[in-house]
Amino acid sequence: MDHTVTRRGVVALAAAGLAGCLGSDDEQSDDPADTDDSADSDTDSDPESNGDDAGSLEPPERDIEPDWEAAAEFRTWLLADTVLDGNRRFDYTSVFPEGTELGAGFPDAVGLSTDTVDGHLIQSYTQVFFGTFDPEAVREAVSEDAETADDLEVVDDYEGYAVLEQSVGGDTRRLAVGPDAVVVGRDYERRIDAHRGEYERLEEADSEFTHLFRELPHDETITGHYGAPAAEGVDVDGVYLWGVSSESPTADELTWKFVFAREADLTEDALTSLEEISADVRESGIDGRTATVVGAPPSFS
Repeated sequence: MDHTVTRRGVVALAAAGLAGCLGSDDEQSDDPADTDDSADSDTDSDPESNGDDAGSLEPPERDIEPDWEAAAEFRTWLLADTVLDGNRRFDYTSVFPEGTELGAGFPDAVGLSTDTVDGHLIQSYTQVFFGTFDPEAVREAVSEDAETADDLEVVDDYEGYAVLEQSVGGDTRRLAVGPDAVVVGRDYERRIDAHRGEYERLEEADSEFTHLFRELPHDETITGHYGAPAAEGVDVDGVYLWGVSSESPTADELTWKFVFAREADLTEDALTSLEEISADVRESGIDGRTATVVGAPPSFS
């Protein structure tokens, strides 16, 4: 089930230490925390490669623009051209379960903890931790600490971010530490540029995502991607993209939004099938090309 994987994945990532599960940027298939997510997230659900009618999944132009002043910050870090081809899946949460150890697997000098981190985003294996950090102090600490010299070093500076290279299990990964974010991933430069407004963001490439964000009622925990959800019992053609939001990764009520490419495909039968994503549907409806399902998370049986 696509969303159950997401929901479990967010909780598991937080509980185990989000960064400690990442592994190498170059060995993405070995990421133990995200193996299931990646199997669903960046392959079969791409609208360019998702079934017989993939080529026709082109929605009419929507006259809508994001209000970046009011938008949640994580939206400025989302890319259309991600490291991995696929459905551009993203998972964001600003709520972490009790006992979360955010710094597990990361250098102590970076200072990742629930005291410094306000939110976490992952898209195509690139992670962004939002919060308050001191890149200059990190740079000095890493440069002066001889004990970390073999597995951690400062290799660059980029737009005010201290870029570190860390050895992890024989591989390396890069961390860009800025005053309000830590970016972990090989596309850190594009992410930083997108946040600064110097590179195309996901919503600038496709306004359907702006519509999705306006439809979803929560900012605390959100997942979204192109294509239909790979949930048991949900067999619907014509879904262009979808998302789900809640007050936390462990909330007992979720809101799903499904945006169709063609209004004609969003029938009552389609809505009935989409309702299978919830263990207990409390509300559902159709508004133009958008379907809504509100209810309990899928049951694990």
